[in-house]
Amino acid sequence: MMDWRPIETYPYGTKWALAYHCICAHEDHGWIRFGKYYGELKRWYYSGTNETSQWAQKEGDAPTHWMPLPTLPGREDVATPSDKG
Repeated sequence: MMDWRPIETYPYGTKWALAYHCICAHEDHGWIRFGKYYGELKRWYYSGTNETSQWAQKEGDAPTHWMPLPTLPGREDVATPSDKG
């Protein structure tokens, strides 16, 4: 079982193509979403927040916590960046 981590520990990247997908949460607003950080624009994007787009950006609604996605069954060689150290 994985635990929620403070957003400050997220492995921020600089390129959209290299952005790490994760589960995001906002403690005060009470939401959980799939998300990733767009380093070039310094913004979070979320999946499932807009029916017309696969990824939507919500200004001023950055997550407070994150959780890595689980490793694929039988694929320990595919560890998430946070699992490596």
